[in-house]
Amino acid sequence: AELLRGRRELAVAAANEALALSKAMPARFLAARLLAEAGALDAARPIAQTLADDLAVEPHAHGLILQGMIALKEGKGRDAVKILTEANTQLDTWFGHFELGRAYLEAKAYPEAEGEFDRCLARRGEVLSLMDEGATFGYLPPAYYFQGRVREELRVTGFANSYREYLKIRGGSTEDPLGADVRRRAGNSTMTRTRPSAS
Repeated sequence: AELLRGRRELAVAAANEALALSKAMPARFLAARLLAEAGALDAARPIAQTLADDLAVEPHAHGLILQGMIALKEGKGRDAVKILTEANTQLDTWFGHFELGRAYLEAKAYPEAEGEFDRCLARRGEVLSLMDEGATFGYLPPAYYFQGRVREELRVTGFANSYREYLKIRGGSTEDPLGADVRRRAGNSTMTRTRPSAS
């Protein structure tokens, strides 16, 4: 919530508090993911490495997802694609496909990115209860946003529908940092498109 409000320092503090309260793998993964999103890469890196070094499949795969996120934050899109592809080979997870989609988008591999976000939205039921942490519907709207971004790059007819789905969920928020960008892109749907919509 603090990260969505643009209050990165408070978001990092909340993540660190979560890490102090729980050593469970899901808590460590979600806290480290938040740290990476907030740009606190030095704090996220050791958690990612510890999980990636684990011999068990689940923590290992989630450690790779974190390492892929860190590579993406460092502007290493192609490295992130390799790491996240390996993570998804180890364990098929919603987060793995979401982050791989973002890595493909950064690498300008738009058809591959579209496939990953389409997969995330087809599996939207999983996002309601990720990693046994209870209802987590908040992770779903960004999948619509990034699907829209990819389809806009691919010049897909009806790309703005993805942005409208995002706005159905978060359109009433006054603190959403993506809100203005989504509204601008959703209104930019009168341009000529050359590929029919997949949906």
